[in-house]
Amino acid sequence: MKSTSDKSFFRRWAGIFPALLCVLCLTACMKGSPFFSSEPSTPPESAAASQSDNATRADGPGVSLCQPGVTDSLTLRSVGETLRLPACDLFFPLSASEGVESSARINLASQGLKSWTCLEGPVQRSLEYALNMPQGRAALTRPGLSLTWAQVVHSLKEFLELLPQLDKDPELLARRFVWYGMRKKPLMTGYYTPEIQASLERIPGYDYPIYGVPPDLRYGMVRGRRAFYRVERGRVRPYYDRGDVDVRGVLGGRGLEIAWAKDPIDVFYMQVEGGGRLRLPDGTTRNVLYGAKNGYGFKGLGHILYTKGLLPWGRLSKSAVRDYFAKHPEQMFELMAENRSYVFFRLEDSPAEGAIGKPLTPMVSLATDRELLPLGSLLAFEAEIPRSENGRNVGKRKVAGIGLAQDSGTAIRGSRLDYYIGEGNMVESVANNIMTEATVYLLISKEALING
Repeated sequence: MKSTSDKSFFRRWAGIFPALLCVLCLTACMKGSPFFSSEPSTPPESAAASQSDNATRADGPGVSLCQPGVTDSLTLRSVGETLRLPACDLFFPLSASEGVESSARINLASQGLKSWTCLEGPVQRSLEYALNMPQGRAALTRPGLSLTWAQVVHSLKEFLELLPQLDKDPELLARRFVWYGMRKKPLMTGYYTPEIQASLERIPGYDYPIYGVPPDLRYGMVRGRRAFYRVERGRVRPYYDRGDVDVRGVLGGRGLEIAWAKDPIDVFYMQVEGGGRLRLPDGTTRNVLYGAKNGYGFKGLGHILYTKGLLPWGRLSKSAVRDYFAKHPEQMFELMAENRSYVFFRLEDSPAEGAIGKPLTPMVSLATDRELLPLGSLLAFEAEIPRSENGRNVGKRKVAGIGLAQDSGTAIRGSRLDYYIGEGNMVESVANNIMTEATVYLLISKEALING
């Protein structure tokens, strides 16, 4: 038992403690306090101006996409460990030692990067996207964990500040960031920008249209939910599906063709990838980028043939599908129409873009479900992918590096990631044969977590 003097001592502190706690809370709310977040939110008018600027800027590789002043206002301050890190049903925080161990496994060379500073351009693209989001709004909300766009922005800014120092001191990434592991390892697949034979005009041998965005395709609220639709005789109707377009030809003769392809299966798979590169008859190339979709759910062509009993399980690859249609060309359009989803394109000279509206970076950009990871967010990941030599797979290799959530896709739902491998058919065999569980970490600045 404690003595009477001890009890008196504790009674005195019981009266003083609430007053001290009140003073501390007032101090934390004062501007200039070390607990106060000085990072301003982006006003709506500034975000709108930024979007307007982005629409007219050519975002080529190596071009700085950051507006002046985006990163020069951040000064790195020392941060202590937060007493209690938030966790949720999807993510859990690694301990300090686990973060150091994970950062030590990063091998940028496995991504084809020579230095941490090579990530500056891709990160700036993510930052510009995140800056245009409402800063006080939640970028990720799960029971027990909520991250605002301001915290995503702060994390990207701080990472940019660290880049010049990380080649010499990679452990900075563990000291400055909380590494959030995923409780369920996501399935990782791969995608790429295919190259197909096409012509900008219809000439002999180039007979299959690649359509631009139809002017009657609309997007908005329909019966209480957002959907793609058209208006016919004053009535709202679902937009045309693949059967309407490719079998019944409802868009023909409207001048919507932006190019003509040699092979309709090429057009189908280019829609699956969300864009492509056209190899024209004179040897030059043009890119077609995602323009819009008709809003129907996606079905893989291999899976369609399997459910019809036309291909066995285990032989559903693109090459197997092509072989089947080479033998049964009369079935091609009807079977492809089983996938009602249709993608429309726009003809551009710029590289492939992600859902953030910026160029993708090979071996860095990832497509994700927006409900799983905020677009633009900073990630670290480890995965085993095919090793390729001269366009042929010759085994497996490990990639352990930094990723950026910069894209999304109709088929990317739940615990899924799609890894962008690059442009051209030389990378096709790698992209098409990624099917593995990945170890993924969401990286959030400790200072952003402390200051909100």
